[in-house]
Amino acid sequence: MMIRRKACDSDDVHRDIDRSADEGAATAEFAVVLPAVVAVAALLLCLSRAVVVSMDCQDAASAAVRELIVAGDDADPQSVARAVAGSGAMASVRRASDQVTVVVQCPVVPDPLGVLPTRVSAAATGVTS
Repeated sequence: MMIRRKACDSDDVHRDIDRSADEGAATAEFAVVLPAVVAVAALLLCLSRAVVVSMDCQDAASAAVRELIVAGDDADPQSVARAVAGSGAMASVRRASDQVTVVVQCPVVPDPLGVLPTRVSAAATGVTS
C-alpha cells in the first residue's frame, strides 16, 4: 500500500515554520522603539519648559522697563522682574542718554544631559522722556 501525501501538508509545515520565526518580533521591535519614544518625549518636555521660561523672562524685562519709565527713579526693576518671572530672576539696568535697557536672566531647570541652557536672558529697551 502506498501512502500519499496531500499537497497542502508541505505548505502547512512551511507556514508553521514561518509563524514560529516571527514569534516575539513585535516585542523586540517595541523594546527597541520604546526608549527612543521616551527620549523624544523627555526632550520635548525640556524644550517646552525652556521656551516658557524664555517667554516669562522677556515679559519680566518688558515689565521692568515699563516700571522704570513710569515710576522713574522710585522704581525697583529687580522686584518687578522677580514678580513676573519668579524668585530666581536677576535684572540689570543700563541707562543711556534717553534710553533705559533692562536685561533679565532667568534660571531654567537643567536637563540631565546638559543639552539645554541653565539660564536664559532677555532684554527690553524703553525711551525716557
